[in-house]
Amino acid sequence: MKTEVEKLREEFRRDTYWTRINISSDDDSKKTTVLVCASHEYLWDLFEAREIEQVKFDVWLDKVVKKWEAMKEEVFNAPVHYDVYANTKEGMENGDKFLKEEVKP
Repeated sequence: MKTEVEKLREEFRRDTYWTRINISSDDDSKKTTVLVCASHEYLWDLFEAREIEQVKFDVWLDKVVKKWEAMKEEVFNAPVHYDVYANTKEGMENGDKFLKEEVKP
């Protein structure tokens, strides 16, 4: 399995960080994309800080990648997956809407 993680981006008007994780089989015959976003509040609570060091982002994102890689072949059951991290139901809905309507797989 091959995994490519794009740079984590900040969407200021949505108070969100987001990225794309592209996963393909070793022979490139199967591919999927995971669109990931996390609200500022979620990450602030997770890291217990408002100023977040890049190394903390990297550790968090590595855990997200491992979660998806652990699905093995099942990850290829859909061409696109959406993974939202937020503290509230409204935050989850907003993150899902953002990924589905504003981010291209």
